[in-house]
Amino acid sequence: MRPSVSQASANPSLLLWLALFGIGVAWGSSQYFSKVIVTEGHHPLGISFASTLLGAVLATGFLLARGNRLPLDRRHLVYYLVCGLTGTALPNYTSYASMRELPLGVISIVIAAVPIMTFLAAVALRMDRPEFRRVAGLVMGAIAVLILIVPETSLPEPEDAIWVGVSLITCLAYTIENIYIARYQPPGTTALQTLCGLSWGALLLITPLVTATGLWMELDTQGWAESALVAMTLAHLLAYGGFVWLIAQAGPVFAAQVGYVVTLTGVAMGMVLLGEAHSVWVWASLVLMMAGLALVQPRHAQSGESTVHHAL
Repeated sequence: MRPSVSQASANPSLLLWLALFGIGVAWGSSQYFSKVIVTEGHHPLGISFASTLLGAVLATGFLLARGNRLPLDRRHLVYYLVCGLTGTALPNYTSYASMRELPLGVISIVIAAVPIMTFLAAVALRMDRPEFRRVAGLVMGAIAVLILIVPETSLPEPEDAIWVGVSLITCLAYTIENIYIARYQPPGTTALQTLCGLSWGALLLITPLVTATGLWMELDTQGWAESALVAMTLAHLLAYGGFVWLIAQAGPVFAAQVGYVVTLTGVAMGMVLLGEAHSVWVWASLVLMMAGLALVQPRHAQSGESTVHHAL
């Protein structure tokens, strides 16, 4: 999934900058489509099942079109299940649940904490070193979250602070997935194989729950929510594939900057398309989160596999 530093472009071209911008906009747009779906009244569990099933089918189609196969030995099956739980099943549910209650802009700011939380976990597990600059970024990220939940005037309603906590569960799940991939990804497993396998793994976990509760997402071929579901899944898959391609072309440090575009796209789309207006506290949180994200990024790309799937 991630190439060595020598494979990365030392001087990114205009094309790579445009690609980075396009990938970020696509990923940010997927959050907007998620917001559209939940506001149509569909239950988070039903949305999770429908989006995961569609994603699994599309990822499998892409894999077969490339002439690849999905490894199905015991090691890979465990890998798919763990990644499916931490990278899709759990965070999909919590993200859709919090998306119903919080503005899109706030969700976009909180999700930007994933690389910061991943760095903290990597330091705790001695997979990374606590450099002063990156620790400062960690502190800025923590303050950014506190600014969202402590002042009573930061969110539309003070009780919405609990949903920021639910959104942080989403970040924690992605963080666990990132660390797990970095440590336990089977050698030779490609990004597309990981995406395909974890999608089916997540579906295996979600299906019994949605069957037992009956909380299916009722599909209407003429419905806006259903169109948004397809758009969301396609945007995510294309953005993810583009992100992996960008890493190969320009290196992981350059590619990681897509996170800024994702967050700013979510905030902008919330304001322009959903009419969201934010308090000064939310804007301060955005500035601090962007600064923290900049500081926590490593100065130099490292070779080997790394946390690609949810680096945003």
